[in-house]
Amino acid sequence: MTAKANRTLGFIRRNLGRCSSSIKQQAYTTLVRSQLEYGATIWDPYRQNQIDSIEKIQRRAVRFITGNYQREASVTAMRLDIGLPTLEDRRKQSRLVTMYKILNHQVAVPLPDYITPKGRATRSQHQHRFTRLSTSTDSYKYSFFPRTMKDWDELPHSTIELPTLEQFKEAVSTE
Repeated sequence: MTAKANRTLGFIRRNLGRCSSSIKQQAYTTLVRSQLEYGATIWDPYRQNQIDSIEKIQRRAVRFITGNYQREASVTAMRLDIGLPTLEDRRKQSRLVTMYKILNHQVAVPLPDYITPKGRATRSQHQHRFTRLSTSTDSYKYSFFPRTMKDWDELPHSTIELPTLEQFKEAVSTE
């Protein structure tokens, strides 16, 4: 997947080198980022070397979009200037949005029987938390439900209770 995204980014760099940064950014988000995020809600990598290899592509794209290839220039600052979140943050937001859709019956994915709500709220935690699953392998520990339940439990009560999907997406993207 990263090889294909790198080839697409190379194609864009060769053919859109003289275009404005807005066109370069639009081409990146349409052609490259869509490849990097296809199915990412489910396959979201957890190993740092995998995360880094995906983020490296976006860092190259940010340098291309801004036209700043200086070694001492901060790619993070450039990324923030053009308004691109990290791909890791986007994958987390996507997982949380999918969980919201599952819990609010907006998709035809049932919540598995082994996932049980805690049902008790405290002053600092909302009542829509889940009982943590015990896992013996990393592949299951970092799969969709165990990983997303952990992130879901950390959301504030006000975000969980939002009535519409659009409001939830907005709240999750600003956290």
